[in-house]
Amino acid sequence: MEPDPAGALDVVPRGNRRSKSEMSRSRVAVIGAGMAGLIVATRLAGSADLVVLDKGRGVGGRLATRRIGDATFDHGAQFITTHSLEFAEIINGLVKKGVVADWFHGQVGPNGAKSSDGHVRYRGVVSMNAIAKTLASGLDIRTSSQITSIEQNGSGWKLQLSDETSLTADAVVSTAPVPQALALLEAGKTELSPADTIALGTIEYEPCIAVMAVLDGPSGIAAPGAIAPSEGPIDWIADNQMKGISPVSAVTIHASADFSRAAWDLADDAIADKLLTAAGLIDRSVKGSVQLQRWRYARPSVIHPDRCLVAEHLPPLVFAGDAFGGAKVEGAALSGIAASDAVHELLNAQR
Repeated sequence: MEPDPAGALDVVPRGNRRSKSEMSRSRVAVIGAGMAGLIVATRLAGSADLVVLDKGRGVGGRLATRRIGDATFDHGAQFITTHSLEFAEIINGLVKKGVVADWFHGQVGPNGAKSSDGHVRYRGVVSMNAIAKTLASGLDIRTSSQITSIEQNGSGWKLQLSDETSLTADAVVSTAPVPQALALLEAGKTELSPADTIALGTIEYEPCIAVMAVLDGPSGIAAPGAIAPSEGPIDWIADNQMKGISPVSAVTIHASADFSRAAWDLADDAIADKLLTAAGLIDRSVKGSVQLQRWRYARPSVIHPDRCLVAEHLPPLVFAGDAFGGAKVEGAALSGIAASDAVHELLNAQR
């Protein structure tokens, strides 16, 4: 079943729909076009002058896919699970559009054996990145837009870009990793309250190095095409061909946080050799068809307890993402919902 390319998924609950005039004079800048940022933008786009800025070349953040020759790799988030009604409704809508499908049920162990936990692992039908592209349809998204500072501009904000242009906004939602967001505020000489500084400073992330290898034959991984080792340098191995997104044998390996920290500055070839050897795939990789991706902020290890954080004593500024209230793709989406509601309330309070 092919994805429906027509229009972005409607994720605004009927009870939350607002007239186009209600926030027509408000401009909202969303930093980051990952799941959280896209949910914020989709919910507010019909009622605000909204722009999404992302330093990457495309949308999705860690809903990331790469092609090497004929091979296709999901090299960021590997699947999606749903635990809440709100997120389940979003995913069900994507399933109906043909964008998302079941990959497998339950948890995968060190030998690929599955144990039931009652949850479906969903995948993108074409790729994980195709999910983000569907959500992004129809939005004003400006990729390859590197923000260098965020500074207060009267009752709003000024965002300076690396190309020496700038834009102003009445409200800013940052879904970037918190250390990056704090660096932008510092560059703009914007001071947070002591309480917010402490709250955001407690958030921590783990790194992850991803190896993408085109193989010269089957990976040998049993169905459903994934392994989650219990020890050693590897956290996850997935066969993208068995997953259904690659026409040829292509394996994604996610290194553990400990290995990623220790090997971060090593040469790509050295890292790839270590992880392919640990995976038992060193003799099956095709020379010249191995690439790496370093995810510095791959997953939050210490999260903020709330779904978003509204900055005190400043113009509307909301922090959101998978480090707020719950990790993974679902956590990012729920944080985006909370952030969009917070922005709506903040802007209405100014009227």
